[in-house]
Amino acid sequence: MRANDLKVAAILLAAGLSRRMGERNKLLIEIGGEPLVRRTARVYLAAGADVLAVLGHEAEQVRAALADLPVSFAVNPHYEEGQQSSVRAGIESLTGGFDAILVALADQAALTPAGISDLIDAFARSGANRILVPYFRGNRGNPVVFPARLIAEMRAAGRNAACRSFIDNNPQLTERFEADHDRYIIDIDTPDDLASFRGRPLPGRMTQKKLEDNAP
Repeated sequence: MRANDLKVAAILLAAGLSRRMGERNKLLIEIGGEPLVRRTARVYLAAGADVLAVLGHEAEQVRAALADLPVSFAVNPHYEEGQQSSVRAGIESLTGGFDAILVALADQAALTPAGISDLIDAFARSGANRILVPYFRGNRGNPVVFPARLIAEMRAAGRNAACRSFIDNNPQLTERFEADHDRYIIDIDTPDDLASFRGRPLPGRMTQKKLEDNAP
């Protein structure tokens, strides 16, 4: 199977309380001249994925930060229950016959479109029927790529779709993607994380043409 033949969705988890950042909503902090959540959404769009942003905490501010991007939205009324509730809200809101679903953290400022494309390519090469998890030097990263078929089967069986415990308990359904860079394992949760990230060069900018090519 070829990556270009796959219809890919990214569930962008943008609902969290951002408690570890203090009083600031980390997703609204500017990175490279734009809010973090917008930067992350543009990475997935530039890689050819449809993006569904799951909102919760400060939903209207986060929605405004994504204005004018070809992004769809779902609202998680139970966002205070944690990340898995947002994954569930996103999965339940997806339509469109996707082949692959990426569960995407909205605070991964180091990601690039090429990095997302590498994951999709590896998923396609593996047969597009196993969960693909990126690793760097033994550290587990994100996003995780799920076969849409598997998520549908898990939901039908009443199980939590796309949860970490399912991945850990079913290694036979999982493929590791060994990365040669650390961008999949970097996220921004705390002021120290932010300071550390700002001490490294920013990945290259995504061009407007790239985004327009992926607009619906």
